[in-house]
Amino acid sequence: MSFDLNFYKKESNKISISEMVEFLNTIPMLESKTEDQIVYENETTGVFCLFETYESEDEEENDFGELEDTNLCFNINYVRPDFFGIESFEIVDKLIEKFELYVLDPQAEGEPIKYKKGELLKSWLKSNKKISKSYFKEWELNYLELEKSNYCWKFCYNKNELQEKLTEEYFVPNIFYVNKNGTEKVETLCVWPEHIPFVLPKVDFVLIQKRIKKLFRTKEESGLVKYETIIEKLGKYFENEKDYKIVHPKNEEKIKPIFNSIEFFTTIEKYGKGISVDKIVNYKNE
Repeated sequence: MSFDLNFYKKESNKISISEMVEFLNTIPMLESKTEDQIVYENETTGVFCLFETYESEDEEENDFGELEDTNLCFNINYVRPDFFGIESFEIVDKLIEKFELYVLDPQAEGEPIKYKKGELLKSWLKSNKKISKSYFKEWELNYLELEKSNYCWKFCYNKNELQEKLTEEYFVPNIFYVNKNGTEKVETLCVWPEHIPFVLPKVDFVLIQKRIKKLFRTKEESGLVKYETIIEKLGKYFENEKDYKIVHPKNEEKIKPIFNSIEFFTTIEKYGKGISVDKIVNYKNE
């Protein structure tokens, strides 16, 4: 089930399909996969969408006066977290503005029109909410609160930039999603390897990885620790930033014995299973 758009231009607009494809390929994480498909895939946030080129149909069936088909369309699925649309329609808006395009929305009746920035996103969000709620039980979907979902997306979206700013001296984690066993509930976690300088986003759990040196060997173990426990045990060694907390190198050795003594809440295997973002929605029928 998907949301589709077709792009049109005025006959006086001499822009070509190849120029539009070339522009799309300049956008990070958006590249031509086949002769007629330009795919956007963000491995950090999990967001993906698709642009496609196609052959023109019978022009008499699509007679919109001075407007002509560019032979380019856009596709994004429904039943996704809201941030799928937030990230994807930013690209659509850039394309429309760059080439002065009109948009035909097959989900609505009418003809190609000029959309203002953000209008197409609002249309997708409205339909996505309705469809997610309608199919939540039937498709056994997984629920994550909208505010938490958008926070996680924003953190992941900016992760690489933050990592570059802090340098490799720090570990900036990605946020992952876990479906708690026997429920429809989605919870969030990040990984903290050993006790290295670390950025801590607001998540439900931290998967900590210990490497404790013994006399003749190194003991390795990992498990889930609640966010609140991390703050209780190590909070005084973190500095607060706007959207996260951070342990600086000066505190690395200070936290080591406490880090290695923290008891695990449980293991990831016992608690639940990892889930991809395309299996999550922000709405359900109560």
